[in-house]
Amino acid sequence: MSAVPYEKICELISPLYCPLEIDGAIYMVSQNGDILKFKDGQFKAEFHISGQPYSIVIDKLNKFIYVADMAHQAILKRFIDENSQEQITDFLKDYEGQPLLGPNSLLLSPKNNLLFFTDSGPFGETSIENCKGSLFAIDMDAQIVKPLALQCLSYPSGICLSNDQKLLYLCETGKNRVLRFVQTDAGIFYYSTYIQFNGRFGPIACAVSQSEHLYVARFEFGYVSEEGQISIFNSNGVNVENVSIPQCPEISGLTFSSQKSNILYVTENSSTPSCLRILINIEEKDDVKKKDKDKFK
Repeated sequence: MSAVPYEKICELISPLYCPLEIDGAIYMVSQNGDILKFKDGQFKAEFHISGQPYSIVIDKLNKFIYVADMAHQAILKRFIDENSQEQITDFLKDYEGQPLLGPNSLLLSPKNNLLFFTDSGPFGETSIENCKGSLFAIDMDAQIVKPLALQCLSYPSGICLSNDQKLLYLCETGKNRVLRFVQTDAGIFYYSTYIQFNGRFGPIACAVSQSEHLYVARFEFGYVSEEGQISIFNSNGVNVENVSIPQCPEISGLTFSSQKSNILYVTENSSTPSCLRILINIEEKDDVKKKDKDKFK
């Protein structure tokens, strides 16, 4: 396992989650209620909610921002109305009359116009002895909520999509594994265990690179380990590399840059909550291979 160099691009007092890059700006959420934006060396609070945000997604028109609010057990929608006033409203609070436990990770699929989210509740609530976490998909056109795995998961956390948006990967932290959901042509999702880990507490966040490598952040408590770990898998589910991040064991989120395919942004909370910028060598190598192949076309 090789250690990777990293750069801290920002630090905060309150825990950070869910980095997201759009048009060169890095968004992330803080558990003090701030939704933060970092761009051109400037760090500011974009807006604030009176809750405990865990993740955000922004629609393709940059009009609506959806926020997973653990404190209010709801998904919120933030937008600017026709009078240029900020509005923050409840988007979803329950499924078939049952309140959500507490949304964790949000993920938009532009191709299918679906909003996926994990419903984990606070850390430890949906433990191995109480596997009541869920994965849902919201049809944004029909405004219909569909359960893909209902009240059967142990702390479902990070989710990501393959580049063709036909595969969804889910970190089931409490059982130390990654599940893979496969969407058929009929729109039905089937799932099974894709990766079973041993060691560390459990996977907490994931991301797919342009070269279809699956990156899985494996959380561990700071008093147990001094390093963070990200495991990398190819499209066949084979572990091709593991990288360590010194002094950063409590990873809470990761995302690839939309502008540079070998840049990974990571949030981490073991000592001083930070957002890191990491150069991933395996993606650099794949870029070189692709350019070499293109020469002979």
